[in-house]
Amino acid sequence: MRRILVANRGEIARRVFRTARDMGIQTVAVYSEPDADAPFVREADIAVALRGTTSAETYLDVQQILEAALRSGADAVHPGYGFLSENPDFAQAVRDAGLTWIGPTPDSIRAMALKVEAKRLAADAGVPLVPGAELPEGIDDAEAARLASDVGFPLLVKASAGGGGKGMRVVSSPEGLAEALASARREAQSAFGDPTVFLERYLSRARHVEVQVFGDEHGTVVHLGERECSIQRRHQKVVEESPSPGLESGVAERMYAAAVSLAGSIGYLGAGTVEFMVAGSGDEQEFFFLEMNTRLQVEHPVTEMVTGLDLVEWQIAVARGERLPLQQDEITRSGHAIEVRLYAEDPARGYLPNTGVLREFTVATGTSLRVDSGVEAGSVVTAHYDPMLAKVISHAPDRDGAAALLAGGLRRARIHGLVTNRDSLVAILESRRFLSGDTTTAFLEDDPGVLDPRIPSDVRDRHLASVAAHGRVDIDGVPAGWRNVPAVPDLTLLRDLASDEDVTVATLRGRDGLTIGILDGTADPFVDPARDLGAVECRFEGDAVVVVLGGLRATCAVASYDDLVCVDDGLWSTQWRRRSPFPDASADAGAQGPSTPVPGTVTLVEVSVGDRVSAGQTLVVLEAMKMEHRITADIDGVVAELLVSPGQSVDAHAVVAVLAPAEESA
Repeated sequence: MRRILVANRGEIARRVFRTARDMGIQTVAVYSEPDADAPFVREADIAVALRGTTSAETYLDVQQILEAALRSGADAVHPGYGFLSENPDFAQAVRDAGLTWIGPTPDSIRAMALKVEAKRLAADAGVPLVPGAELPEGIDDAEAARLASDVGFPLLVKASAGGGGKGMRVVSSPEGLAEALASARREAQSAFGDPTVFLERYLSRARHVEVQVFGDEHGTVVHLGERECSIQRRHQKVVEESPSPGLESGVAERMYAAAVSLAGSIGYLGAGTVEFMVAGSGDEQEFFFLEMNTRLQVEHPVTEMVTGLDLVEWQIAVARGERLPLQQDEITRSGHAIEVRLYAEDPARGYLPNTGVLREFTVATGTSLRVDSGVEAGSVVTAHYDPMLAKVISHAPDRDGAAALLAGGLRRARIHGLVTNRDSLVAILESRRFLSGDTTTAFLEDDPGVLDPRIPSDVRDRHLASVAAHGRVDIDGVPAGWRNVPAVPDLTLLRDLASDEDVTVATLRGRDGLTIGILDGTADPFVDPARDLGAVECRFEGDAVVVVLGGLRATCAVASYDDLVCVDDGLWSTQWRRRSPFPDASADAGAQGPSTPVPGTVTLVEVSVGDRVSAGQTLVVLEAMKMEHRITADIDGVVAELLVSPGQSVDAHAVVAVLAPAEESA
């Protein structure tokens, strides 16, 4: 194996490249038009452009990728995760082209690729299953409702192909079944090219635990322990750790045996993960088979940190026909590892994805803190792909230490330009429930406060003071606007990117330094009284402002990018957008009506001109960053005009329809 093409993008491409370089193997990247300037493209020894923009046009185009492999002289293909990684036809096509496939055999992938078939194989192997029902092709809503009643509510509608939470919907009552089926099928078709879905009982307060397995062509199958990944948003994992804090030792051993048995029954080669739901505790704890992922998982670094092993190196060794580097009794685990997925999204607003330029991205790394990222400062996050920026992983002798190390690393990170879930991740890691090990799949549902943690008011005031003071020193060291008598205050108009709230900072310079007042919201600084912070001492040290307020001193690093101002103090970070004091006279400023939250593609228009609609009713379905977003009516009324159509690409904040109030259309 001399040259590996990675049929993927972002952080997983960089991850595979890293091990390949360490093994003396050359690397090839493939990239779409939006990814032309991405870090993984530059890091490859050779890069091949794919024609197109979307996933379907590029990373899911088997023929283009095979042509790139042959043209670049690659002799092996690593699929990463997602995209074509669990497509048996792609695996077979790679082999038929005379290339080495770094993954399981096409037959093994096919056996596990469709979850319905995988459940049958697991049942034959004696592995307990979650109650569920298959939905035959062409089934009508009435028959689907009958099968759903047999399964029981709440239940999950799940895509048979693929994973990652795509094509999955929770249904709490019969009334929501038809819409959930239609939505899940659309998303499954878009993500995996297969609209088949099935039903499964929803275990609302269970644990999601998976077992890492590895097999070679010499008949050996081993496990590398478990990972718990119960904390999820939209059925996608957010926090993963090993070992599981809630798995009974006896149950763990039975799960390991079941996972190894299932993998052995299909002659499994390479890295795979057998996923289970674990319900109950103590002697009553039991587990149920969910699915098997026939690829390397996003969260594989957790296992690498506790075992000290390189799983990509193992994958390459197995693909070369070598025996597994270690036997079961030689595999040991030490300490505790936790991984979080850092996304460009806003958890407080329904995980709304955020697009744009990542102005700064610095997360400290070390022997115990690892960062696997697909971005860097200057990267552009688009609506075409998943909004994950990085995985940050910690390792420590115990779980509390790993959580503290990871939370501290996230707090000190400098991430400028995009709204992220960083503060939410810190809140999770520092929460009482997490530290006690109470991490079921209902974690975020039961503790919604971690989705919108509020910065302490005194910290916010210090950051506002630093923004107001920053950049107001001339070459002689005299503050701009300095006066030796009281005068009209300087006004700094800002918008908090985290809360989308407006704030005005009134700064008056005098003999005693800065006197600062803060007005929240749309208060008029010339009419409404400001919340007076009093005299605030600000000293400048390069781009940082040392702020002394209320007897507390903190150094605030302030960075400006056009109208964006970002503040980091080592414990908290804020981002502010400077507002103009003048009204927005742009053509779009006065546009009103239901609008798109992010750039994307319109996949469905559910209404027509003249239809009566109710507030909250879905008008348009938008696909962006591999997720569906439903644009709903904001008033009761009548559709006077439709401004979008299926297949149309739209920018953020594009109005999709004009609604006439009900009384006007009567």
